[in-house]
Amino acid sequence: MQQIQLPPIAVGHTYLYGRINKNGDVEHTVVAAVNDERLPRELQREWAKSVGGVLYNRVDALIIYNERRELVKPEAYWTDDDVEWDSACAWCQSYSLGHQYGYRKSAALRAVAVSRFTA
Repeated sequence: MQQIQLPPIAVGHTYLYGRINKNGDVEHTVVAAVNDERLPRELQREWAKSVGGVLYNRVDALIIYNERRELVKPEAYWTDDDVEWDSACAWCQSYSLGHQYGYRKSAALRAVAVSRFTA
């Protein structure tokens, strides 16, 4: 069986996972930074851009919960995913209780920035 070759990553980044995208390329996801300052979701999105990434998504959040929980505190973190039925809310991940839930975007939560690339 062929293994995915791990690409070199920047100092301070943590490799999270690789997946095969619809074009058959391996898309790698790395954690670029964690922001433990509590801010509304839009400000966390701006922070993620400032460190060269984007807010992580719900899948990334579950992978961290299941495999890399040492990267985060037992708190709630914003994802970049909007709640489909309420435009005022977005999904977040609780690392203390282990579930994802919709919360008002104006609430102040922590954040994880990821970077994605194909190699």
